[in-house]
Amino acid sequence: MMSRLTIRTRLILLTSMGLLVLIATNFYLNRKLAENSAGMVKAAELLGVIEQANSAQIAFGKMRYWMTDLAVSLLMLSERNAHAARARMEGDLDQLARYRPQAVAAVRGELEQYQQLAHKAVDEYTADHRVIGNSLLAQASQHGVVVDRQLAAIVHELTREAIAAREQAVAKAAAATRLSRIVVSAAVLVGALLTLLVLRSIAVPLRRLVVAMHGLNTGDLAVSIPAAGPDEIGAMAHTLAAFRDTLEELRLTLAQFEALRGVGRAVGSTLDLEAVLALIIARAVEFSRASAGMIYDYEPTAREFRFSMSQGAEAELTERLKTQPIHLGEGAVGRAAISTTPVQVPDLADPKGIGIPKLAAPLLHEQTILGGLIVVRREAGNFSDETVRLVEAFATQSALAVRNAKLFEAQRQRERDLRATHDQLKAAQANLIQAEKMASLGQLTAGIAHEIKNPLNFVNNFAELSRELLGELKEAVDSPPGSDRSEDFDDLIATLSSNLAKIAEHGRRADGIVKSMLLHSRGGSGERRQSDINALIEEALNLAYHGARAQDQGFNVTLQRDLDPNLGPVETVPQDITRVFLNLFGNAFYAVNKRRRDGGDPSFAPTLTLTTRSHGDEIEVRVCDNGSGMPPEVRDKAFTPFFTTKPTGEGTGLGLSISYDIVVQEHGGTIAVDSREGEFTEFTLNLPRHLAASAAPIVTGVSA
Repeated sequence: MMSRLTIRTRLILLTSMGLLVLIATNFYLNRKLAENSAGMVKAAELLGVIEQANSAQIAFGKMRYWMTDLAVSLLMLSERNAHAARARMEGDLDQLARYRPQAVAAVRGELEQYQQLAHKAVDEYTADHRVIGNSLLAQASQHGVVVDRQLAAIVHELTREAIAAREQAVAKAAAATRLSRIVVSAAVLVGALLTLLVLRSIAVPLRRLVVAMHGLNTGDLAVSIPAAGPDEIGAMAHTLAAFRDTLEELRLTLAQFEALRGVGRAVGSTLDLEAVLALIIARAVEFSRASAGMIYDYEPTAREFRFSMSQGAEAELTERLKTQPIHLGEGAVGRAAISTTPVQVPDLADPKGIGIPKLAAPLLHEQTILGGLIVVRREAGNFSDETVRLVEAFATQSALAVRNAKLFEAQRQRERDLRATHDQLKAAQANLIQAEKMASLGQLTAGIAHEIKNPLNFVNNFAELSRELLGELKEAVDSPPGSDRSEDFDDLIATLSSNLAKIAEHGRRADGIVKSMLLHSRGGSGERRQSDINALIEEALNLAYHGARAQDQGFNVTLQRDLDPNLGPVETVPQDITRVFLNLFGNAFYAVNKRRRDGGDPSFAPTLTLTTRSHGDEIEVRVCDNGSGMPPEVRDKAFTPFFTTKPTGEGTGLGLSISYDIVVQEHGGTIAVDSREGEFTEFTLNLPRHLAASAAPIVTGVSA
């Protein structure tokens, strides 16, 4: 009976019965407690009445005392006290009258007689009739004794009723307690039995389900599963049975997926197309339970499929298939390629006797036909939908393998093309760098020629002067001793020596200028050596300044030097660092000259500020000009190759790019630019004192 109910119904039934027992017990106890409470209230009221009776008895005693005192002393105070006691007694009697009206009426009758006799005694004592007064007091006293007895009787009766009410309430409470214990015990027993029954109807099937689930978790698909029932546990058993069936299917599917995963690993780990396709055919034949399998390649130019390889096919059939391509749209593989879905053929042989595949799946990659996969079996009948999907998956893997092989070959060809293009770009880069270098050299040539002209003029002038002095020296040598000409001999020798020294000095100066020009024009050898950066700056500044002066005779600029005398040697490739300084100085001169020409401010003074500082293991060089500056979009592209703001023919856009490569890649330093349009431009170079072993030399040109 219980097994036919759902677990939810069982729990609701158990809970409802428990609630009913609790409600009934609570109702009974509440009723008994109410009755007990009424008895206790009655007992409490009786105790209050007893207190009122005692109070009335006490008040009567005081009244008797004061009435007697009044009769004897005739004092007004005694009379007032007697009246007060009588009034208090009347109040108590009023309270008692609600519970004992007849007894109170009798008390009041006796009290009234007592008071009348007492007042008469007072009057007799007032008239000095003491004998009569004593007789009246004696009579009044008898009534007083009666009042005391009546009040005592009332107190006794009320006390007896209060005790009886209390005992009755206690007895009822004890009975209710005993009964409640019996009811609660019975309810607990019934609840325990019901709970045990419900839990047994739930726990036993659940334990069987747990055993079944444990067996399934350990892989035991033959484990016993409880029969399905109408309750929730039955539904769980039904689900568990379905799960077991699904596990059996998943085992088979997992084996298929494992085969596909193995094929996928092979496709992704090797470029041996023949080995991968052989593995795919073997797995496709195995899991489709076919007798043979073939793979065809598709030739898009001929629009036909050509036999590639097979598994399980007879050698004679293989040789025949090699000579018989299949056109697109023909045969199973051709139709599958057109429909882009697997195609099954019901017959096993065509009229020519050639084995026709039972199932063909196209090799497609992004709707591009790459070939076809065919499996053949001897048994009649269609393949299952699962087998069709599996063969289609193997076809997809085959398509990936073919695609990867073609992509790899295309990639190798692209790499060869890119390598050739890279070599061409490197040669073009070297030519462009040399062209940029020669362009900057051309800008400096006029300045160098102007600068070298001064020492050559000195050499020519002193040589001409020395030639004239040699004539005078000859005349002095030919003059007789003691003549005036012979006395000039020593002076002529000293003058000639001074002239020759000046000729040698200016010759060395010209030679230094020529060497600097050759170093700038000749390709850098990448030789590293300790260099004086301040000296390199001065040399580059001299070349750049005279080059700018040669191009524009009106050019002038204020040069502010703040070169650290304690900068110390720095390991560099000197000719490359000099090129960096020449680029920066040339750009600075161009910027200040442009602002001078275009600004229209006659008070503008072109200024170039050079600063060097030592920072321990590195040095800092700052090149700041007050030229036209750069907007943010230009500043962000300052080091981009071929980017320039100069007009066509005035700049190649490679100067700062090459400078960046020299500083960052060759010397392991940093170069940054800060600029504000119309105000200034400042380049900051940081160079390490020692070049890293991995620093790569920058190819700056070919030998001139």
